[in-house]
Amino acid sequence: MSNSNSSGTAPSKKNKGTGGDQYICPHCSKKMNKWQVPPFNFSDGLGWCTDHLYICFNDQCVFFKNSWGHMDANYGQSMGYRAMIHPDSKENMAIPAGSVDAMKGNILDEIQEAKDRESIEKRNKAMARLTDAFIAKEIEPIIDILLAGDEWLSVRLKAAQMLGDMKDLRAMDALLNVESEHETIKEQIRKSIKKIHAANYTKECPYCAEVIKQRAKICKHCNKEL
Repeated sequence: MSNSNSSGTAPSKKNKGTGGDQYICPHCSKKMNKWQVPPFNFSDGLGWCTDHLYICFNDQCVFFKNSWGHMDANYGQSMGYRAMIHPDSKENMAIPAGSVDAMKGNILDEIQEAKDRESIEKRNKAMARLTDAFIAKEIEPIIDILLAGDEWLSVRLKAAQMLGDMKDLRAMDALLNVESEHETIKEQIRKSIKKIHAANYTKECPYCAEVIKQRAKICKHCNKEL
């Protein structure tokens, strides 16, 4: 819908650290919500060339409350519209609303967005620790990340791969004792164990599961004949 801001009031934009841009409704002075644009176009059918808009979802906003009478009197339609600001042009506009609750399902949760950013930052830091440990040939930090159940699966998968690439027998116990419900991690652990055995000419005793030399005839741990 075209620009319907008759007040001429410019939107108030505030920057607030990691919270990103905040927009204040020029009609009711309430904080506007970040709203995800649906994958299909509506209204004028042209779209907005952005993945989000800022919309006032204050049901008591005078702009929203008066819109119902305006639409009924001028267009004979039982609908209203809400104040909207485009994040690029900063233009005050109106977006149609078929009901009071219409479009509220697309409000982006800024708290969850902040959590997602923190989670991705944690992942990147873990990947950096993995890289540093791999370059320094330190297996303990890599094992710690592999065993950390709260790490991203992609990070734990990379840790399992790195342990195999390092071919260090000291990592064998950790790899053999990892409990994971994810088949991709299990498969990578199997590959890494196989790679470490091949590099060190070792194998597992079929009786006690201890690591022994590949050519051993008797297990040095359980004394079973192989």
